[in-house]
Amino acid sequence: MSERISTSSPRLGSISDDDPILAFDGAAALLRAWGGGLKPDPLLTVSEWADRYRKLSSRSAAEPGRYRTRRTPYMKEIMDALSPGHPAQRVVFMKAAQVGATESGNSFIGFVIHQAPGPMLAVQPTVELAKRNSRQRIDPLIEESPALRDKVKPARSRDAGNTMLSKEFAGGILIMTGANSAVGLRSTPARYIFLDEVDAYPASADEEG
Repeated sequence: MSERISTSSPRLGSISDDDPILAFDGAAALLRAWGGGLKPDPLLTVSEWADRYRKLSSRSAAEPGRYRTRRTPYMKEIMDALSPGHPAQRVVFMKAAQVGATESGNSFIGFVIHQAPGPMLAVQPTVELAKRNSRQRIDPLIEESPALRDKVKPARSRDAGNTMLSKEFAGGILIMTGANSAVGLRSTPARYIFLDEVDAYPASADEEG
């Protein structure tokens, strides 16, 4: 049984159920899905994105489940300053240990992958710490959040562009490296940069400055 449909388009003119293209079951659902695909993504801040889309894994959090900014309310303003719509171009956070800063930075990474794709560089003090962070935090960030899982192909896929220190996604790439690696930092153009645990950075990367 076909559902009666009457709609219009500024380019296609009037469309009715007399048109052969709509004379099938499910035409209404098809048009709704097509219309939904034309809607732009909502303008979210990083904290709003994290609360809506992010889930924490038991591998990376003491309280797995949906991410809740209200658990660390002091991070909200800092996270939102990382949003593309915010006028700040550089955000510096002087903090104590284990206050949620790295997880807020990871929310920034998830936001970029999902909402504002572009080349991104995430730097840990050493390459080994970058690898550990990738395994323990970035991989679970992607795997546990469906909005991100659909954007980044699993590492086992052929030509996935997904390695321990590199995650490709539509419109961008995340490069993870250590501040001690001149090779990892060389020739890496980035729209976004996330520097974590800066106090532990060496004075020079492989004696190259």
